[in-house]
Amino acid sequence: MSDDPISFNHLSSLDPKKLEIIKFVISSCHGKPLESILPDLMAASSRLSEQGLSFTNEEISMIIDGLKESMSPEEQQRIDMIRPLIM
Repeated sequence: MSDDPISFNHLSSLDPKKLEIIKFVISSCHGKPLESILPDLMAASSRLSEQGLSFTNEEISMIIDGLKESMSPEEQQRIDMIRPLIM
């Protein structure tokens, strides 16, 4: 069994650099409050940009959906409200 809070098997077809960053973001942010997650998402996007890559809207959506699994219903509503601003 994996130590990851969620299964990443469905992401195996992604660019390995993107997959590594997605795993890191979801694992490191799992269980954190929304206020702590947003700066981490921005930092991950910057790291990816430094490598000449960027997240697609679908990949950002996967990250947000992965993070929502550990959020309270109130935080899930809040991130859904700001999702269009992130994407």
